[in-house]
Amino acid sequence: MPIPAQVRKNTWLLAITQAINGAGIQLVPTFGAIQVVMLLGNAAFAGLATSLLSLARVMTAFYVGRMSDRRGRKAGLYLGLWLALVGALLIGTATLLGSFALFCAGALVFGSGVGAVQQMRVAAADMYPPSRRAEGLSLVAMGSLFGAGLSPLLVWVAEHLGLALGLNEIALAWLLVPALILPGFLLVRSIQPDPKQMALEPARYYPAWALQGTASASEGLEQKDLARVRAAAILTAVTVQGQMVMMMAMTALALKALDCSLSQISFSVALHVMGMFAFSWPIGRLADRLGRKPVIMAGLAVAGLGALLVGLGEGYWVITAGTFLVGLGWSGAFLSANTMLTDVTPPTRRGQAIGVLDLWSNVAGMSLPLLGGLIVEGFDLHMLGFFGALLVLVPLYSLFLVREQQPGDYRP
Repeated sequence: MPIPAQVRKNTWLLAITQAINGAGIQLVPTFGAIQVVMLLGNAAFAGLATSLLSLARVMTAFYVGRMSDRRGRKAGLYLGLWLALVGALLIGTATLLGSFALFCAGALVFGSGVGAVQQMRVAAADMYPPSRRAEGLSLVAMGSLFGAGLSPLLVWVAEHLGLALGLNEIALAWLLVPALILPGFLLVRSIQPDPKQMALEPARYYPAWALQGTASASEGLEQKDLARVRAAAILTAVTVQGQMVMMMAMTALALKALDCSLSQISFSVALHVMGMFAFSWPIGRLADRLGRKPVIMAGLAVAGLGALLVGLGEGYWVITAGTFLVGLGWSGAFLSANTMLTDVTPPTRRGQAIGVLDLWSNVAGMSLPLLGGLIVEGFDLHMLGFFGALLVLVPLYSLFLVREQQPGDYRP
Protein backbone atom coordinates (compact mmCIF):
# COMPACT_ATOMS: atom_id res chain seq x y z
CA MET A 1 0.00 0.00 0.00
CA PRO A 2 1.53 3.36 -1.02
CA ILE A 3 1.98 6.00 1.66
CA PRO A 4 0.71 9.49 0.70
CA ALA A 5 3.29 12.26 0.41
CA GLN A 6 1.61 14.26 3.19
CA VAL A 7 1.93 11.32 5.59
CA ARG A 8 5.59 10.82 4.68
CA LYS A 9 6.30 14.50 5.24
CA ASN A 10 4.57 14.53 8.63
CA THR A 11 6.42 11.38 9.66
CA TRP A 12 9.79 12.97 8.93
CA LEU A 13 8.80 16.09 10.85
CA LEU A 14 7.86 13.95 13.85
CA ALA A 15 11.10 11.96 13.62
CA ILE A 16 13.23 15.13 13.56
CA THR A 17 11.29 16.51 16.52
CA GLN A 18 11.96 13.25 18.34
CA ALA A 19 15.69 13.58 17.59
CA ILE A 20 15.75 17.12 18.98
CA ASN A 21 13.91 16.03 22.09
CA GLY A 22 16.16 12.99 22.49
CA ALA A 23 19.31 15.12 22.61
CA GLY A 24 18.05 16.87 25.73
CA ILE A 25 16.89 13.65 27.38
CA GLN A 26 20.41 12.19 27.13
CA LEU A 27 21.71 14.94 29.43
CA VAL A 28 19.82 13.40 32.35
CA PRO A 29 21.77 10.10 32.51
CA THR A 30 24.93 11.94 31.44
CA PHE A 31 24.91 14.74 34.03
CA GLY A 32 22.03 14.09 36.44
CA ALA A 33 23.95 12.18 39.10
CA ILE A 34 26.95 14.52 38.81
CA GLN A 35 24.71 17.58 39.33
CA VAL A 36 23.01 16.10 42.39
CA VAL A 37 26.38 15.33 43.99
CA MET A 38 27.61 18.81 43.04
CA LEU A 39 24.59 20.48 44.66
CA LEU A 40 24.31 18.29 47.77
CA GLY A 41 27.94 17.42 48.39
CA ASN A 42 27.30 13.66 48.69
CA ALA A 43 26.19 10.73 46.55
CA ALA A 44 23.33 9.47 48.73
CA PHE A 45 20.70 10.77 46.28
CA ALA A 46 22.73 10.45 43.08
CA GLY A 47 19.87 8.74 41.25
CA LEU A 48 17.35 11.44 42.13
CA ALA A 49 17.43 13.19 38.74
CA THR A 50 16.34 10.07 36.86
CA SER A 51 13.69 9.33 39.48
CA LEU A 52 12.26 12.86 39.24
CA LEU A 53 12.10 12.56 35.46
CA SER A 54 10.12 9.33 35.72
CA LEU A 55 7.91 10.71 38.51
CA ALA A 56 6.97 13.70 36.36
CA ARG A 57 6.01 11.42 33.48
CA VAL A 58 3.92 9.26 35.80
CA MET A 59 2.07 12.33 37.08
CA THR A 60 1.32 13.86 33.69
CA ALA A 61 1.12 11.03 31.11
CA PHE A 62 -2.62 10.34 31.34
CA TYR A 63 -3.68 14.00 31.49
CA VAL A 64 -1.55 14.99 28.50
CA GLY A 65 -3.00 12.04 26.58
CA ARG A 66 -6.52 13.16 27.40
CA MET A 67 -5.71 16.68 26.27
CA SER A 68 -4.34 15.43 22.94
CA ASP A 69 -7.54 13.42 22.43
CA ARG A 70 -9.61 16.56 22.94
CA ARG A 71 -7.47 19.23 21.26
CA GLY A 72 -5.34 17.27 18.82
CA ARG A 73 -1.87 15.71 18.85
CA LYS A 74 -0.12 18.98 18.01
CA ALA A 75 -1.46 20.56 21.21
CA GLY A 76 0.25 17.85 23.26
CA LEU A 77 3.50 18.29 21.33
CA TYR A 78 3.47 22.09 21.76
CA LEU A 79 2.90 21.68 25.51
CA GLY A 80 5.72 19.15 25.76
CA LEU A 81 8.19 21.37 23.91
CA TRP A 82 7.35 24.39 26.09
CA LEU A 83 7.74 22.40 29.31
CA ALA A 84 11.01 20.85 28.16
CA LEU A 85 12.36 24.29 27.20
CA VAL A 86 11.44 25.86 30.55
CA GLY A 87 12.67 22.82 32.47
CA ALA A 88 16.08 22.89 30.74
CA LEU A 89 16.47 26.60 31.57
CA LEU A 90 15.57 25.92 35.22
CA ILE A 91 18.07 23.06 35.50
CA GLY A 92 20.85 25.11 33.93
CA THR A 93 20.11 28.13 36.12
CA ALA A 94 19.93 25.94 39.23
CA THR A 95 23.38 24.56 38.46
CA LEU A 96 24.83 28.06 38.10
CA LEU A 97 23.18 29.28 41.32
CA GLY A 98 23.83 26.10 43.28
CA SER A 99 20.12 25.72 44.12
CA PHE A 100 19.06 22.12 44.74
CA ALA A 101 15.37 23.08 45.13
CA LEU A 102 15.37 24.84 41.75
CA PHE A 103 17.12 21.84 40.22
CA CYS A 104 14.38 19.50 41.47
CA ALA A 105 11.67 21.84 40.15
CA GLY A 106 13.43 22.00 36.78
CA ALA A 107 13.75 18.21 36.60
CA LEU A 108 10.02 17.80 37.23
CA VAL A 109 9.10 20.40 34.59
CA PHE A 110 11.55 18.93 32.07
CA GLY A 111 10.29 15.40 32.75
CA SER A 112 6.72 16.52 32.18
CA GLY A 113 7.71 17.97 28.83
CA VAL A 114 9.57 14.82 27.81
CA GLY A 115 6.49 12.77 28.66
CA ALA A 116 4.16 15.04 26.71
CA VAL A 117 6.30 14.86 23.59
CA GLN A 118 5.91 11.07 23.65
CA GLN A 119 2.41 11.67 22.27
CA MET A 120 4.11 11.70 18.88
CA ARG A 121 3.78 7.92 18.96
CA VAL A 122 0.02 8.44 18.88
CA ALA A 123 0.42 10.95 16.05
CA ALA A 124 2.36 8.40 14.01
CA ALA A 125 -0.25 5.70 14.64
CA ASP A 126 -3.02 8.10 13.58
CA MET A 127 -1.57 8.63 10.11
CA TYR A 128 -1.07 5.00 9.10
CA PRO A 129 -3.55 2.21 8.34
CA PRO A 130 -3.12 -1.01 10.36
CA SER A 131 -1.18 -2.68 7.52
CA ARG A 132 1.62 -0.06 7.83
CA ARG A 133 1.08 1.26 11.37
CA ALA A 134 4.05 -0.40 13.08
CA GLU A 135 6.31 0.92 10.34
CA GLY A 136 5.03 4.45 10.99
CA LEU A 137 5.77 4.17 14.71
CA SER A 138 9.21 2.71 13.99
CA LEU A 139 10.26 5.59 11.73
CA VAL A 140 9.45 8.10 14.47
CA ALA A 141 11.22 5.97 17.08
CA MET A 142 14.42 6.03 15.02
CA GLY A 143 14.59 9.76 15.71
CA SER A 144 15.75 8.83 19.23
CA LEU A 145 18.87 7.23 17.76
CA PHE A 146 19.85 10.47 16.02
CA GLY A 147 19.02 12.36 19.21
CA ALA A 148 21.53 10.21 21.09
CA GLY A 149 24.10 11.26 18.50
CA LEU A 150 23.27 14.96 18.86
CA SER A 151 23.79 14.94 22.62
CA PRO A 152 27.61 14.44 22.58
CA LEU A 153 27.86 17.28 20.06
CA LEU A 154 25.84 19.50 22.39
CA VAL A 155 28.15 18.62 25.29
CA TRP A 156 31.23 19.28 23.16
CA VAL A 157 29.96 22.77 22.27
CA ALA A 158 29.14 23.46 25.93
CA GLU A 159 32.63 22.39 27.04
CA HIS A 160 34.35 24.75 24.62
CA LEU A 161 31.98 27.65 25.29
CA GLY A 162 32.33 27.07 29.02
CA LEU A 163 36.11 27.43 28.80
CA ALA A 164 35.82 30.57 26.70
CA LEU A 165 33.13 32.21 28.89
CA GLY A 166 34.29 30.91 32.25
CA LEU A 167 30.96 29.20 32.93
CA ASN A 168 30.14 25.75 34.27
CA GLU A 169 29.99 23.48 31.22
CA ILE A 170 27.21 21.30 32.63
CA ALA A 171 25.01 24.32 33.28
CA LEU A 172 25.83 25.66 29.83
CA ALA A 173 24.86 22.37 28.18
CA TRP A 174 21.39 22.63 29.75
CA LEU A 175 21.10 26.29 28.80
CA LEU A 176 21.86 25.36 25.17
CA VAL A 177 19.02 22.82 25.03
CA PRO A 178 16.38 25.51 24.24
CA ALA A 179 18.35 26.35 21.10
CA LEU A 180 17.61 22.79 19.94
CA ILE A 181 14.00 22.84 21.10
CA LEU A 182 12.96 26.12 19.45
CA PRO A 183 13.10 24.73 15.88
CA GLY A 184 10.81 21.98 17.13
CA PHE A 185 7.93 24.46 17.32
CA LEU A 186 8.33 25.21 13.60
CA LEU A 187 8.51 21.50 12.83
CA VAL A 188 5.29 20.79 14.73
CA ARG A 189 3.60 23.77 13.10
CA SER A 190 4.52 22.33 9.68
CA ILE A 191 2.63 19.11 10.43
CA GLN A 192 -0.57 19.51 8.43
CA PRO A 193 -3.28 18.58 9.14
CA ASP A 194 -3.34 17.43 12.76
CA PRO A 195 -2.70 13.64 12.75
CA LYS A 196 -5.86 13.05 14.80
CA GLN A 197 -7.90 14.61 12.00
CA MET A 198 -6.18 12.34 9.49
CA ALA A 199 -7.16 9.32 11.60
CA LEU A 200 -10.81 10.41 11.60
CA GLU A 201 -10.86 10.86 7.82
CA PRO A 202 -8.51 8.23 6.32
CA ALA A 203 -10.42 8.16 2.99
CA ARG A 204 -9.18 11.71 2.29
CA TYR A 205 -5.55 10.53 2.28
CA TYR A 206 -5.72 6.93 1.11
CA PRO A 207 -7.54 5.83 -2.05
CA ALA A 208 -10.54 3.54 -1.59
CA TRP A 209 -8.78 0.58 -3.20
CA ALA A 210 -5.90 0.93 -0.73
CA LEU A 211 -8.27 0.87 2.25
CA GLN A 212 -10.27 -2.08 0.99
CA GLY A 213 -9.39 -5.22 2.87
CA THR A 214 -7.52 -3.23 5.49
CA ALA A 215 -7.70 -4.99 8.81
CA SER A 216 -10.30 -3.58 11.14
CA ALA A 217 -8.90 -4.41 14.53
CA SER A 218 -12.04 -3.86 16.56
CA GLU A 219 -14.65 -5.10 14.09
CA GLY A 220 -16.82 -7.78 15.68
CA LEU A 221 -15.10 -7.50 19.06
CA GLU A 222 -17.00 -6.89 22.27
CA GLN A 223 -15.69 -4.52 24.92
CA LYS A 224 -14.33 -7.40 26.99
CA ASP A 225 -12.37 -8.68 23.98
CA LEU A 226 -10.96 -5.22 23.29
CA ALA A 227 -10.05 -4.85 26.96
CA ARG A 228 -8.19 -8.18 26.82
CA VAL A 229 -6.06 -7.04 23.88
CA ARG A 230 -5.36 -3.67 25.52
CA ALA A 231 -4.39 -5.36 28.79
CA ALA A 232 -1.95 -7.66 26.98
CA ALA A 233 -0.37 -4.73 25.12
CA ILE A 234 0.01 -2.58 28.24
CA LEU A 235 1.33 -5.44 30.39
CA THR A 236 3.90 -6.28 27.72
CA ALA A 237 5.10 -2.69 27.42
CA VAL A 238 5.29 -2.23 31.20
CA THR A 239 7.24 -5.47 31.63
CA VAL A 240 9.87 -4.83 28.96
CA GLN A 241 10.28 -1.18 29.97
CA GLY A 242 10.92 -2.11 33.60
CA GLN A 243 13.22 -4.98 32.68
CA MET A 244 15.20 -2.84 30.23
CA VAL A 245 15.74 0.02 32.69
CA MET A 246 16.68 -2.39 35.48
CA MET A 247 19.23 -4.30 33.40
CA MET A 248 20.69 -1.09 31.97
CA ALA A 249 21.10 0.39 35.44
CA MET A 250 22.90 -2.73 36.67
CA THR A 251 25.09 -3.22 33.60
CA ALA A 252 27.50 -0.52 34.75
CA LEU A 253 27.94 -2.44 38.03
CA ALA A 254 28.62 -5.67 36.17
CA LEU A 255 31.26 -3.99 34.02
CA LYS A 256 32.78 -2.12 36.95
CA ALA A 257 33.21 -5.43 38.76
CA LEU A 258 35.39 -6.49 35.82
CA ASP A 259 37.52 -3.31 36.22
CA CYS A 260 36.38 -1.98 32.83
CA SER A 261 37.30 1.59 31.94
CA LEU A 262 34.73 4.38 31.65
CA SER A 263 35.20 4.40 27.87
CA GLN A 264 34.42 0.67 27.74
CA ILE A 265 31.29 1.18 29.84
CA SER A 266 30.25 4.10 27.62
CA PHE A 267 30.69 1.97 24.51
CA SER A 268 28.54 -0.77 26.04
CA VAL A 269 25.79 1.76 26.78
CA ALA A 270 26.02 3.07 23.21
CA LEU A 271 25.49 -0.45 21.85
CA HIS A 272 22.48 -0.82 24.15
CA VAL A 273 20.97 2.36 22.68
CA MET A 274 21.66 1.06 19.18
CA GLY A 275 19.81 -2.12 20.06
CA MET A 276 16.85 -0.05 21.22
CA PHE A 277 16.48 2.17 18.16
CA ALA A 278 18.78 1.27 15.24
CA PHE A 279 16.59 -1.62 14.07
CA SER A 280 13.22 0.01 14.66
CA TRP A 281 12.32 0.22 10.98
CA PRO A 282 12.89 -3.47 10.08
CA ILE A 283 11.16 -4.47 13.32
CA GLY A 284 8.18 -2.31 12.40
CA ARG A 285 8.06 -3.89 8.96
CA LEU A 286 8.08 -7.35 10.54
CA ALA A 287 5.24 -6.41 12.89
CA ASP A 288 3.19 -5.28 9.87
CA ARG A 289 3.95 -8.43 7.89
CA LEU A 290 4.03 -11.16 10.54
CA GLY A 291 1.79 -9.60 13.17
CA ARG A 292 2.21 -7.74 16.45
CA LYS A 293 2.00 -10.83 18.63
CA PRO A 294 4.81 -12.86 16.96
CA VAL A 295 7.19 -9.91 17.12
CA ILE A 296 6.30 -9.31 20.78
CA MET A 297 7.04 -12.95 21.58
CA ALA A 298 10.37 -12.79 19.75
CA GLY A 299 11.24 -9.53 21.54
CA LEU A 300 10.50 -11.04 24.94
CA ALA A 301 12.70 -14.05 24.16
CA VAL A 302 15.60 -11.85 23.01
CA ALA A 303 15.29 -9.58 26.08
CA GLY A 304 15.27 -12.63 28.37
CA LEU A 305 18.41 -14.02 26.72
CA GLY A 306 20.10 -10.65 27.06
CA ALA A 307 19.30 -10.52 30.78
CA LEU A 308 20.88 -13.95 31.27
CA LEU A 309 24.05 -12.86 29.47
CA VAL A 310 24.34 -9.70 31.59
CA GLY A 311 23.77 -11.72 34.76
CA LEU A 312 26.41 -14.30 33.89
CA GLY A 313 29.02 -11.56 33.96
CA GLU A 314 31.57 -13.71 32.10
CA GLY A 315 33.68 -11.11 30.34
CA TYR A 316 33.17 -7.68 28.83
CA TRP A 317 31.87 -8.81 25.46
CA VAL A 318 29.38 -11.26 26.92
CA ILE A 319 27.86 -8.56 29.12
CA THR A 320 27.92 -6.04 26.27
CA ALA A 321 26.21 -8.53 23.97
CA GLY A 322 23.62 -9.07 26.69
CA THR A 323 22.84 -5.39 27.10
CA PHE A 324 22.57 -5.04 23.30
CA LEU A 325 20.06 -7.92 23.22
CA VAL A 326 18.07 -6.41 26.08
CA GLY A 327 17.75 -3.22 24.01
CA LEU A 328 16.89 -5.13 20.83
CA GLY A 329 14.26 -7.22 22.63
CA TRP A 330 12.77 -4.08 24.16
CA SER A 331 12.52 -2.54 20.69
CA GLY A 332 10.56 -5.46 19.28
CA ALA A 333 8.21 -5.94 22.23
CA PHE A 334 7.64 -2.26 23.13
CA LEU A 335 7.08 -1.07 19.56
CA SER A 336 4.71 -3.94 18.76
CA ALA A 337 2.82 -3.53 22.05
CA ASN A 338 2.26 0.16 21.32
CA THR A 339 1.03 -0.73 17.84
CA MET A 340 -1.31 -3.39 19.23
CA LEU A 341 -2.78 -0.89 21.69
CA THR A 342 -3.46 1.69 18.98
CA ASP A 343 -4.95 -1.02 16.75
CA VAL A 344 -7.83 -1.59 19.17
CA THR A 345 -8.28 1.99 20.40
CA PRO A 346 -10.30 4.58 18.42
CA PRO A 347 -8.52 7.84 17.50
CA THR A 348 -10.59 9.80 20.02
CA ARG A 349 -9.10 7.77 22.91
CA ARG A 350 -5.63 6.83 21.71
CA GLY A 351 -3.89 9.62 23.60
CA GLN A 352 -5.36 8.44 26.90
CA ALA A 353 -4.52 4.82 26.12
CA ILE A 354 -0.86 5.60 25.41
CA GLY A 355 -0.89 7.84 28.49
CA VAL A 356 -1.93 4.88 30.65
CA LEU A 357 0.77 2.73 29.04
CA ASP A 358 3.40 5.40 29.69
CA LEU A 359 2.20 5.90 33.27
CA TRP A 360 2.65 2.27 34.27
CA SER A 361 5.79 1.85 32.18
CA ASN A 362 7.42 4.68 34.11
CA VAL A 363 6.26 3.20 37.42
CA ALA A 364 8.03 -0.02 36.41
CA GLY A 365 11.04 1.98 35.25
CA MET A 366 11.29 3.57 38.71
CA SER A 367 10.61 0.53 40.87
CA LEU A 368 12.36 -2.36 39.14
CA PRO A 369 15.86 -0.78 39.18
CA LEU A 370 15.46 -0.36 42.95
CA LEU A 371 14.46 -4.01 43.24
CA GLY A 372 17.38 -4.96 41.02
CA GLY A 373 19.76 -3.15 43.34
CA LEU A 374 18.38 -5.07 46.33
CA ILE A 375 18.81 -8.35 44.45
CA VAL A 376 22.44 -7.57 43.61
CA GLU A 377 23.10 -6.48 47.20
CA GLY A 378 21.37 -9.50 48.76
CA PHE A 379 22.51 -12.11 46.25
CA ASP A 380 24.63 -11.37 43.16
CA LEU A 381 24.51 -10.38 39.49
CA HIS A 382 23.76 -13.97 38.50
CA MET A 383 20.49 -13.84 40.42
CA LEU A 384 19.68 -10.51 38.76
CA GLY A 385 20.12 -12.14 35.35
CA PHE A 386 17.73 -14.95 36.23
CA PHE A 387 15.22 -12.44 37.62
CA GLY A 388 15.45 -10.36 34.44
CA ALA A 389 14.81 -13.46 32.35
CA LEU A 390 11.85 -14.51 34.49
CA LEU A 391 10.28 -11.05 34.14
CA VAL A 392 9.64 -11.54 30.42
CA LEU A 393 7.33 -14.43 31.29
CA VAL A 394 4.88 -12.08 33.04
CA PRO A 395 2.79 -11.06 29.96
CA LEU A 396 2.78 -14.52 28.30
CA TYR A 397 -0.62 -15.65 29.60
CA SER A 398 -2.36 -12.42 28.59
CA LEU A 399 -0.73 -12.65 25.15
CA PHE A 400 -1.87 -16.25 24.83
CA LEU A 401 -5.47 -15.00 25.09
CA VAL A 402 -4.99 -12.59 22.17
CA ARG A 403 -6.05 -14.01 18.80
CA GLU A 404 -4.44 -12.05 15.98
CA GLN A 405 -5.84 -13.44 12.74
CA GLN A 406 -3.63 -11.23 10.60
CA PRO A 407 -1.45 -8.20 11.42
CA GLY A 408 -3.61 -5.71 13.30
CA ASP A 409 -6.76 -7.83 13.01
CA TYR A 410 -8.00 -9.45 16.23
CA ARG A 411 -10.74 -11.98 16.86
CA PRO A 412 -12.76 -13.00 19.98
